[in-house]
Amino acid sequence: MAKSKKLTEQELTQVQSMLNAFNQLKMQLGDVVLQQRVIIENIDKVKADYSVVEKELTEKYGDEAVINPQTGEVTEKAQETLEKVE
Repeated sequence: MAKSKKLTEQELTQVQSMLNAFNQLKMQLGDVVLQQRVIIENIDKVKADYSVVEKELTEKYGDEAVINPQTGEVTEKAQETLEKVE
């Protein structure tokens, strides 16, 4: 039968401290993943809301409208640009 050995108090404390740090980091990572999921859901909601507003503005100002989001100015696409696309 093999003789049993035991860690010193310092070794045991070191191992336990490192395992605790590892477990805390895993929990923090899990929290970050959950936060990421919530953020992605919020992004999807904003995109969906934007799509609705974009459709409303397109109906109101037309398909050729160009809206400056900084000033709110609504202009028409340049005719040259339209001809290139067609």
